[in-house]
Amino acid sequence: AIKLWKSCHTSDWEEVLNSYDDCCDFVQTNFKNSQLKLSKNLFVDEDKWKEESLPKFIKTKKVITLPQLERLMIWKLRRGQFRPTLMGLIRKNLPKNVEEVTNKAISLVVESPKNIGEAFKILEGLHGVGPATASLVLSVILPDKVPFMSDEAMDASIGLPRSYTASRYELFRKALSAKAKELGNDWNVGLVEKALFTAAVLRRQELS
Repeated sequence: AIKLWKSCHTSDWEEVLNSYDDCCDFVQTNFKNSQLKLSKNLFVDEDKWKEESLPKFIKTKKVITLPQLERLMIWKLRRGQFRPTLMGLIRKNLPKNVEEVTNKAISLVVESPKNIGEAFKILEGLHGVGPATASLVLSVILPDKVPFMSDEAMDASIGLPRSYTASRYELFRKALSAKAKELGNDWNVGLVEKALFTAAVLRRQELS
């Protein structure tokens, strides 16, 4: 992923991004038992739900429900590192509170992407939601403005340490924004994150 990050050639990035579906299949076949038990659904189906069905719901309702937040967390724990306490924390939230908080945060970023920082603070009022999960929630509604704070993309773009703070996220977001601008009009922060994640997973596949 670091090699890809250093490239300014759109063709390199497109080649990697075109392998995203293969990457999802590899993720599925390498689940730990704990990740398998999270859901009976295939990861590729969960990814499609996040990319297609959920954004449509949010655009209409301007809200995320508790079951949807739980499903997003499952996606996150399967796509990246499994953290056993997070699902329990998410389930401590009251359904009404999740809808009120997410509605407020989503409305802010839809009004203006400049409100990302404020929306993060609002979402972090929920149990189990830190900057990484907040970025995931907002990336669903504004994928071209709010990149998901994945370990793979962070490692490649801004390097270590892996620090999940608002200031670290802003550094990450600005780095991906600059790279998207460098790559041209067809690119945005969401696609840059996805390509970096894919590059990291493909590298793991080569080494396995």
